[in-house]
Amino acid sequence: LEPGEHGFGARLDTFFDALNDFANNVESIPSREAALAEAQAVAGSLHELAERLFTLRTNANEEVRNLVPEINSLAERIGALNVQIGRLEVGDHSANDLRDDRDLLLDQLARLINITTRERQDGQVDVFVGSDQLVNGDRIRAVEARQNTALDPERGDLVEIRFADTGNLVQIRDGEIFGALTIRDAVLTEVDNRVDTLAATLIEQLNRIQSQGNGLVNLSGTITGTNAVDSATNPLISAGLPFNVTPGTFDVIVYDSAGNSTTTTITVTATTTLNDLAAALSAVPNFTASVSGNTLTLGAAAGSTFGFANDTSGTLTALGTNGLFTGTDARSIAVNPALLDNPALLASATSTDILDTGDNTAALAMANLRTATVLDSGAATLGNFYESMIVRLGVDARANAENFQVAQAFISDFQRRREETSGVSIDEEVTNLLLFQRAFEASARIITIADRMLEALLQIAR
Repeated sequence: LEPGEHGFGARLDTFFDALNDFANNVESIPSREAALAEAQAVAGSLHELAERLFTLRTNANEEVRNLVPEINSLAERIGALNVQIGRLEVGDHSANDLRDDRDLLLDQLARLINITTRERQDGQVDVFVGSDQLVNGDRIRAVEARQNTALDPERGDLVEIRFADTGNLVQIRDGEIFGALTIRDAVLTEVDNRVDTLAATLIEQLNRIQSQGNGLVNLSGTITGTNAVDSATNPLISAGLPFNVTPGTFDVIVYDSAGNSTTTTITVTATTTLNDLAAALSAVPNFTASVSGNTLTLGAAAGSTFGFANDTSGTLTALGTNGLFTGTDARSIAVNPALLDNPALLASATSTDILDTGDNTAALAMANLRTATVLDSGAATLGNFYESMIVRLGVDARANAENFQVAQAFISDFQRRREETSGVSIDEEVTNLLLFQRAFEASARIITIADRMLEALLQIAR
């Protein structure tokens, strides 16, 4: 996602530069080809962003999956030490070495997941995750990583952590596993959604212009929409289309072989279904429409061509009819193959006069999208939206780095204080050893002197 001359931001600028060149010379096939080539580059850049985010989420998901066996292993070892400590500390015996080993394991477990502990009278320790018991004396509740497709309908490999015995979710609030889950489900998901929003807006805005504009030639043969409804009998405004449909109208212009045109206005209401729309379009003279696989196929009679204009309903864009791009998000965006095969179809004009090939109003509208505030409720352009996303990531990264440094300092201070209380200082032990040695030497001298005095007294007595 990093900015640079090869990043998406630079690629988007190059694309709009190409559209500007196209608007200045709409009758030039090379300028059309250049604009379409840059459109392909933008789509490829969005694919790369989506793929990198997908890979990062996969890595975070694998990190979660890989930490589960480690948590279970540490819990089992703590349980085994509980048994040994409980057996040794019967009466007044102490198992300090085993306690040290168990404390080390508890420290390692606490790095992975949020735990609390409670020591029993027999020296054993119970370990809790949230309100659930993970270690109960020598009994262990294993956790496992289970796939849940509901976490993300677009992929079925994401896992969540549950207790193996009950299937209940583990209340994860801290530790490495919480960090991996947060990255996977919050940070990367938010970035992924913003990239998809950017791609969807680019598709919608450019397709809205392309679908009701005209190129150097009219449409001919048949064309099929790229977006399907969930049911041909549901109203278009609620039929699961990727872009909004609102009540309105659009014009269908049919041209005969001599270039004469006939315009028919199609009305879309709040109850219009895809079947209704196909029936209305089929009533247009020398025009055909049909529904197949919940998509709309349109065409003109032999010897006739057609086009569209004045779409106030967004129907053509929502159905993916004669768009510049196909797809709906960063992973699926692609340039319409029909335009790549025939660049003359790239919309440059809004005039319905087929002789007005110099009209560049549609091309200008595409180029002007660079400065149009079409995101963040009309507050940001496409470029602004991407830049704010990068800035936000940078700020979050810096804040995380600073928080990490503070946390590390706190941990270091805490460890030092704990060692002062319960740890072993080599210097202190050596000093104490020297004190004991001197005390022993002094005691030995006293005994030696006393022995000599007693010997002297015995000699006197003799």
